[in-house]
Amino acid sequence: MRRTLVTYVKPHVQEDPLSMILGLGYLGGMLEREGIPVELVDERIGDDRAMMDAIERNDVIGFSALTPNIRRAIAWAKYAKQHGKITIMGGPHASVDQGVFLESGHFDFVLKGEGDYTLPQFLKAYEGADEAALEAIPGLAAMREGEMWIDNPAPPLIKKLDELPFPARHLLPMESYFKNNPEHLVYIFSTRGCPFKCIFCQKELTGRGFRVRSTEAIVDELEHIIQSYDPGVIAFVDEILTLRKKRIHEMCDEILRRGLKFEWIANTRADCVDYPLLKHMHRAGCRRIYYGWESGSQRMLDVLKKDLTPEAIVRAAKMTRRAGIWAKVYIIVGSPGETPDDIAETEKVLKLAGPDLIRISVFNPLIGTESWDNYQASIDMEDLSENYVSSNRSGYVHEHFSQVELEELRKNMVRSYERWYYSMPQRVRRLYERAIYYAENPRYGKKRLGRALGLVPPPKRHVVTNHH
Repeated sequence: MRRTLVTYVKPHVQEDPLSMILGLGYLGGMLEREGIPVELVDERIGDDRAMMDAIERNDVIGFSALTPNIRRAIAWAKYAKQHGKITIMGGPHASVDQGVFLESGHFDFVLKGEGDYTLPQFLKAYEGADEAALEAIPGLAAMREGEMWIDNPAPPLIKKLDELPFPARHLLPMESYFKNNPEHLVYIFSTRGCPFKCIFCQKELTGRGFRVRSTEAIVDELEHIIQSYDPGVIAFVDEILTLRKKRIHEMCDEILRRGLKFEWIANTRADCVDYPLLKHMHRAGCRRIYYGWESGSQRMLDVLKKDLTPEAIVRAAKMTRRAGIWAKVYIIVGSPGETPDDIAETEKVLKLAGPDLIRISVFNPLIGTESWDNYQASIDMEDLSENYVSSNRSGYVHEHFSQVELEELRKNMVRSYERWYYSMPQRVRRLYERAIYYAENPRYGKKRLGRALGLVPPPKRHVVTNHH
């Protein structure tokens, strides 16, 4: 059986804490289960020579890359083809824009949609030189002599997520992730998909449905992670972890029943939490929540189809703080039609809400999204083809701001908010809120005081190596 390399192409800017790519882990786990020799490489770990060596020692090279990094993926595919390898591209961008890869001449195949089942199907059909089987694989696309040969629609979304194996973390450089990330961060999925209709979000890969794993499967994986890797923190990277509150209550109950002690992070929306849920999450170890707010202007929230209000944003922030959970929020500037007044509204809401950290990105209409379809007339396609996109620049030509102005605006909003957040009045406010929290939750107050006085030791970290 041919050896397969599945690799994640390095972003030009690494903004998130360095941790494993779950998609690679899932593919590796499935290929292992099917008895297919596989190597996983995260290009963020190591240098170009390591990537070259990995390509040279494998036969089929599978790529995954975020939209801003498709040019780098194409460059690596060119290198692979120069060494006689079979190349295939998957992931969200490939699912909406197969042409950019196939027409480059450096990719033999594109695999659209979720590849957990279809990648093993492809490798078995290719190994058996079975053209009929290849032509029947859902999501597969390929060209032959300059014409489309295979162009199959993406497979149906995987409904029974519990049937997937755990991600093959042992095939990834966990010790290198931990060395580069002092928190020893580990990722986990409990759902796939999101039913909301934000215009900037690519949905072709995971869809607008909401598919969930069972409580038992989620907590089994949490227990496996804790026993195998001694993580500092586990991040749920679901798009909206708390969409169904009942299941999160059940998950928290099971975490507490098993006596699992770990810190975890959730991603969710401001209108998908309430105070009883947040308190339960905190009891089960949740210490941080990441919210996609995007704006504090109702007008911009409506443009982005967030189906959210500034009032809900402020209410959620106050509940989160009261529950003893730290909050990071994501904001978008430069949305279509945004004005200085809208920016001022956002800054006002941020100060009313008082999140602990903000991350601000420039509006980007990505291919395969409603924003791409609606605003193509305002996209500089030449600029986009040269530079593509990142969090601090865009191919969208804004009505009121230049690219330079948007970048300065983004930086200044962060600086201004941080000055406000760390000002003495806000420090005093947070100290007061913390005192109120500890008064309402004395068990956490005693532990905090014990650590401050050196009576309660901090949790120990252990050296973790890959398990082969």
